[in-house]
Amino acid sequence: MRVCVAVIRGEKTNKAIIEANSPSGFEFDDQSLDLLKEGKLIKKWELQESNSRVYLYLESVKRSDTCFNLVAVQTNLVSNTARAYAKVYDYYNMTRSTETFYSITNHGRV
Repeated sequence: MRVCVAVIRGEKTNKAIIEANSPSGFEFDDQSLDLLKEGKLIKKWELQESNSRVYLYLESVKRSDTCFNLVAVQTNLVSNTARAYAKVYDYYNMTRSTETFYSITNHGRV
């Protein structure tokens, strides 16, 4: 899935966290997360709940878009997959946050 974050109101953040759940039957790919870290887009990452939830730690979120691809692989066939969510928040001020829900589009891609 394509992830883009930017500050809409106010100044850039210092540290920020992106929390994302994968849709049912999908898991986040740790090798692709390592590539994001090597590319310095994220400071560190953590997988939880059998790789279905990821926490991405960013040094900052600026007023301009920061975008990257977050890879989830299908591990089980699930009919009527429920929507999943992604949330971003300021590490030091969690009232500065937003979340969105997403679902699988055609061909099993998220």
